[in-house]
Amino acid sequence: MRITQTHRTIILSGVSEFIGDDVETRVFGSRLDDAERGGSVELLLISRTAIPPQSCAALKQVLEKYLKLPVDIVTYVSTDKPSPTQASVLAEALPID
Repeated sequence: MRITQTHRTIILSGVSEFIGDDVETRVFGSRLDDAERGGSVELLLISRTAIPPQSCAALKQVLEKYLKLPVDIVTYVSTDKPSPTQASVLAEALPID
């Protein structure tokens, strides 16, 4: 996984501050492949309740500022049936911590 310890700390701190502590944070996409170069940081946030879009937008803005990388966020409410996109991401994503 191409996420440094510093990046992990920044991501988890940002999620805690803007979304809350009761959220599972996973990484998916190109950051899972150590052979890749570049690419955005793609995060899956799993919660028991819906995450407000404005909270995700604020988190994205802060993470992009401090990581100096593009960030994409997918959310999933654990009690809902996943959409096809969410199901695909759930199958691939790995815990960040």
